[in-house]
Amino acid sequence: MKSNRIREKGAVSLKVTAYIITIVFIAVSLIPLAWMLSSSLKDGKSIYSLPPKWIPSIPQTVSIMIDYSGNTAGDDKSFYELEAAKATWFTWRKFQNEAIGEMHIIGTKDGKKIFEATTPSYLFTAGKPKVVPAQVFTDEMMKLKLQTIRDSRYTKYTEYAGGVSLDKAEEQIVREGSVSELSTGNQMTQIAGFLKESTFMKGSLQAIKQTDNWARLFDNYRVIWKTRGGDSGVGLLTYIGNSLFVTTATILLHIMIGGMASYALSRLVSKKWGIVLTMFFVATIMIPEIAVLVPLYLTIVKLGLVDTLWGIILPHSAWGIIIFLFKGFFDQLPGELLQAARIDGSSEYRIYFTMIIPLSLPIFTTVSVMSFMGTWNEFLWPLVVARKEEVWTLTVALNDFTNNQAMGPQIVMSTLMIATIPLLIVFASCQKLIERGVAWTGVKG
Repeated sequence: MKSNRIREKGAVSLKVTAYIITIVFIAVSLIPLAWMLSSSLKDGKSIYSLPPKWIPSIPQTVSIMIDYSGNTAGDDKSFYELEAAKATWFTWRKFQNEAIGEMHIIGTKDGKKIFEATTPSYLFTAGKPKVVPAQVFTDEMMKLKLQTIRDSRYTKYTEYAGGVSLDKAEEQIVREGSVSELSTGNQMTQIAGFLKESTFMKGSLQAIKQTDNWARLFDNYRVIWKTRGGDSGVGLLTYIGNSLFVTTATILLHIMIGGMASYALSRLVSKKWGIVLTMFFVATIMIPEIAVLVPLYLTIVKLGLVDTLWGIILPHSAWGIIIFLFKGFFDQLPGELLQAARIDGSSEYRIYFTMIIPLSLPIFTTVSVMSFMGTWNEFLWPLVVARKEEVWTLTVALNDFTNNQAMGPQIVMSTLMIATIPLLIVFASCQKLIERGVAWTGVKG
C-alpha cells in the first residue's frame, strides 16, 4: 500500500547530503587522533620517515646466538652476564632507531646452551640514559653499568650450570640464522657485521635471526610506566591523581558556586540588575589569562598556597561563562512552578535543591564537561604555581616529557594518548545531555 504522505521535493537529496557532510566531518575530525595513535606505536626511525607512514612497523625480536667453545674465560664470575649485557645494550644502542621489540641473547658452548638473556624494548628505552648514554662500547664501561642493569632488572638473565640442550626454537635459529648464509643489505647483516667487527665480544657470532613480535607494539606505553610509573616514587599515577583531584574539585566549585549565583541572578534579583551583573561576569571572559597571571600569583603566594593543589584549584573556582550558561538555562524554567513552591512555604534553598537541580541536569552536565575539559587541559597556571614534582598535573608532566631528550616523540605521543582518553570518555558519555543543555540555554520563550 502506498504512503499518502506528501514528500517535499528535494527532501531526500538534502538528507543524503547532510549524512555525507556529517560523515566527512567526523572522519576529518578523527584524523589527528588517528595520527597520534599511530605515532604512539612507531619506533624511533619510522616516526621520521618521509613520506609519513600511517601503519607502524611490526617490532622484531632479534635472537643472537654466540658460541664460547674453547673459551676458558667463562670461569670468571659474571663473565657471561657481562657478555650478554654487551651484546644486548651495545647492539641496541647502535641500532636504537630500528624496529627492535626485544633482544634475545643465547650463549652456547660445545653445542649446549650456557646462558640466555632477554630485554624488551621498553626496558631498553627506560634504561638507555643510565646504561648507554653515549655510543662508547668498551668492557670497562659495561662493567660499571652491570650493577645498574641488575638493580633495575632491565635484563632477564639466566645461566645454566653445565649447559642444557637447545630447544626446537633455538635449533631453528641455528639452521635459519647462520651468519654465513645471511643476505647482504638487511638489518641482520648490519647487526652481524657490528658484532663481528667489535673488540668487546669474547665469543664468536654463530647465528642471528629476527621474528615478528606483535606483543611489543605497545611498549611505548610501558616505557612511561617504567620511567614515571609504579617503579618511581613520583610518577604517572601521581600526575593523573593530581589532575583528577584538581579537575573534580573545580567542577564541584563551578556547579555549587556558579549554579547558586546564577539562580539568584535569574530568580531573586530584578531583571535589570540580573542583566547588569551577568554582563559583568561575562566581561571577565575577555580578560586574557596572562594579564592577571602576576597579581594572581602574588595573591597565591601571600595565601601560602604555592606548591599545593589548592593553589591550582582556587583561581579556577569562578568562570564568567559558567554564570552565563546557568542563567540562560534557569531563565527558561517555568516561573509558575517556582511560585507555587513558594506559596506552599518552600524556602529558596529547598526550591533550588529539590526542584531546580533535578530540572537542570542537562545544563549541569554541560557545565561539568566544559569545566572538565578546560581544567584537565590547563597548562600555564599549574606550571607557574606547582614547582614541586609532587603537585604536578599531567599537562605539566607532559611538558617535562617533551623536554627530556631520552624520550622520543613516539613516547610523548603515547603520553598524549593517555591524557586524551579521559576527555573522549567524558565527552562521548555525556554528549546527549550536552546537546540538551546547550539547546535549552539558547531558547527564548
